[in-house]
Formats: sequence, structure tokens, C-alpha cells
Amino acid sequence: MNEQLWNLYQTVCQEEVRPLDEFVERLLAKEWGPYTREDILDLLREIEGQMLANIQVKALEGPRFAEMAEEVSERTQQEFEALAGRVDQAFEGG
Repeated sequence: MNEQLWNLYQTVCQEEVRPLDEFVERLLAKEWGPYTREDILDLLREIEGQMLANIQVKALEGPRFAEMAEEVSERTQQEFEALAGRVDQAFEGG
């Protein structure tokens, strides 16, 4: 994974608390310079993996969380599919 891109994500989304979809749009607008489609999709896969792992850890904290884990995981996966689709669309010139 592109370490510079990861650090940028950490700054914008974690420290500045900006939403991920806004971050992706700003990446696609080349606000911080050009990044390849593959670098952006790798970043999204890494973030998605971490989020899904966190959901599973949270599910272990009690029955209420466990009941919600599957639904939250599905919604998370759908959101990341949409973001990946947006990246694909941008690089196809659409």
C-alpha cells in the first residue's frame, strides 16, 4: 500500500475527522496530486478490512453488539463497494 496515501488518510479522516467519501472525492480531484486507481483501491481495501475486523471485535463485547454485527458489516461492505465503484468511474473518464 502507498504509505504517503495512508498518511494522508490518517491526517484527513482521523485527525481532521473528515468523512471517507469526501476524502475519496478530493483524491479523485487530485487535490493532493495524482494517485493511481490501484493505490486508491488498495487504500480502500485496507480501511474496509480494518473496519470489518473492528466490527467483529465489537461483536465480542456483548449480545447487543453481536446482533448488530452482521447488518453493520453488510452495510460497511456496500459503502466500500460504492466508493470503489466511484473510483472506477473516475478512472474510466466518467
